[in-house]
Amino acid sequence: MPASPSHEDLLHQVCRLKEENERLRREIESLKQSRQTYQMLVENVPDMIWIMSADRFELKYLSPAAKLLTGYTAEEALEKSFQDILSPASYAKAAAYFAEEIEKLKTDKTLMTKTHTLEIEYIQKDGSSKWVSITARPVFDKNNNLTEIIGVSRDISKQVEAQKALEKSEERYRTLFETSRDTIYITTREGRFVEINPAGLELFGYTKEEIFKLDLKQLYFNPEDREKFQKAIEREGYVRDYAVKFKKKDNTPLDCLITSTLRRSEDGAILGYQGIIRDISAQKRMMAQLYQAQKMEAIGTLAGGIAHNFNNLLMTIQGNTSLMLMKTGPDDPNFQRLKTIEKQIQYGSDLSKQLLGFARRGQYQVKTINLNAQIQASATMFAAAKKEITIQTRFFDGLWAVEADPGQMDQVMLNLYVNAWQAMPGGGTIYIQTQNITLGKYQLASFQYRPGDYVKISVTDTGVGMDETVKQKIFEPFFTTKEPGQGTGLGLSSVYGIVKNHGGYITVYSEPGKGATFNIYLPATHKSVEDQEKTENLLFMGRETVLLVDDEPIIIETAQIMLSELGYTVLTADNGETGIDLFRRYKGEIDVVILDLIMPKMSGAETFNRIKSIDPAARVLLSSGYSRNGQAEELLQKGCSGFIQKPFNILELSRKVREVLDGSGGGA
Repeated sequence: MPASPSHEDLLHQVCRLKEENERLRREIESLKQSRQTYQMLVENVPDMIWIMSADRFELKYLSPAAKLLTGYTAEEALEKSFQDILSPASYAKAAAYFAEEIEKLKTDKTLMTKTHTLEIEYIQKDGSSKWVSITARPVFDKNNNLTEIIGVSRDISKQVEAQKALEKSEERYRTLFETSRDTIYITTREGRFVEINPAGLELFGYTKEEIFKLDLKQLYFNPEDREKFQKAIEREGYVRDYAVKFKKKDNTPLDCLITSTLRRSEDGAILGYQGIIRDISAQKRMMAQLYQAQKMEAIGTLAGGIAHNFNNLLMTIQGNTSLMLMKTGPDDPNFQRLKTIEKQIQYGSDLSKQLLGFARRGQYQVKTINLNAQIQASATMFAAAKKEITIQTRFFDGLWAVEADPGQMDQVMLNLYVNAWQAMPGGGTIYIQTQNITLGKYQLASFQYRPGDYVKISVTDTGVGMDETVKQKIFEPFFTTKEPGQGTGLGLSSVYGIVKNHGGYITVYSEPGKGATFNIYLPATHKSVEDQEKTENLLFMGRETVLLVDDEPIIIETAQIMLSELGYTVLTADNGETGIDLFRRYKGEIDVVILDLIMPKMSGAETFNRIKSIDPAARVLLSSGYSRNGQAEELLQKGCSGFIQKPFNILELSRKVREVLDGSGGGA
């Protein structure tokens, strides 16, 4: 039998057991404190700690933070499946990911310590969503069998929202960059593109690969302007609407405005420039056209005023010449001299009509006409007179009609023939073509604002052509490239005015040595073509009473004598007020009033209105150095009986007065 332990051994063993008990007690206390600490951390950390089974993905534990991330308490959430808490897309994503990683673990044990990170979307209790980042690791038993997945879910909703906002902002600015009609660019200081949008590639005509290889100086029309731009932007730190002339790949010049700022590094060094380039080439052309139109309008006003006064002067000469011819027989030695004077008066009247045509104040007797027949007649006549010129025509079959003055159309074509003939001093060919065309708004240019059906007339010559400077001035009155005494410079200006007054447009294309083409567009009409009537040259007499109102004493004197020779009784007034007093005093006795339209103090229009207020049936014949347009046309529409343009001879006066008195004036 073994010997019994001694008392001393028992005491020693008791002491050892006490020490062991104390150690175990301390360890238990430490473990308890540690557990409390970890429990406090788990329960108070804002991130949600969870444990999930590895085989069925069932939640086994959730920290109290589940309430913050899901809206459910931990207990409520544990009753839910993993699928219930995640959005469908996130569940599919997470399930597929963990299934794949678990499958990998079967063949690669080095993955046992791998930490997995995934961003998924939780569906909260109230139906809203919240994005979280999960960090998870696998848990194995002592036999290295995967049993659980433990992880932490952290709320990243704000970061995701910020990222989405950033991506949306980047997408917005990328869309703006890609779709902007202006060029958006970034360049280095040395002169290379870092970035340029599609509008820039289209503007300059290069591909992206080509433009990135370019030195920026190659885009400047004047390469030295690059250094001027750099000095300007680096001096101020920016430029706004800085004017630069660039050029396209094919060397076409471009007028542009640059708004740009500096690009700097973190230490403030200049890296390059970034900004916007706006092409204003079309705007500059439109401004030039507007300036030209305004200039032509101003010149037209001046030309119209000159022609009006010129016609008043010719009126006196014409009237007195007519009167003298009535008293002079063909055998009289002065007869031929008077006829010569009358011929020169007609020449002066034609010049005046050209001026009024340019000023769009010419005399028009509008008819519905077919331009093919009109042009063929004038071309045949001109070709017969100029044997060195060949005229080739190409008339459109079924050409629309136009409402135009046949005489004015003849003048337009004749002036174009003469212009072409003078451009071909050694002879050549004139090509004439007509066609129907439908124009959209602003199809021709910025000044062409009326869309619709038009008849197009093209007159092309094989002459010397024109440079840009000459083309800018050819429609201005008195401008000519001919030697002194060889032309008045009114031909093309009258063409311009007549076409404009008919509601049409005219353009010219020409280069030095390559001839010229004038294109005329006249509004088409679908009315039937009118037959043109001939006027007989008969002198019509009368015995009625005429009231003549004009502010020019010499015209009153001349017209009074002419009317008296025709048998009329004539009353005269040198202003509107006197004319009204006479009309009121002799009311019922005055058969017709010949009224000057342009007078100081009281205008012809006001005088007309006052006369009509006294006697609505009064017959009034308007007279003016201008023609029947504008104010005259308005009065004709208001009941004026007719219109006669100065200078007129006694034959025209007799016919017009008789028409008004007999009720057939028609305002023509």
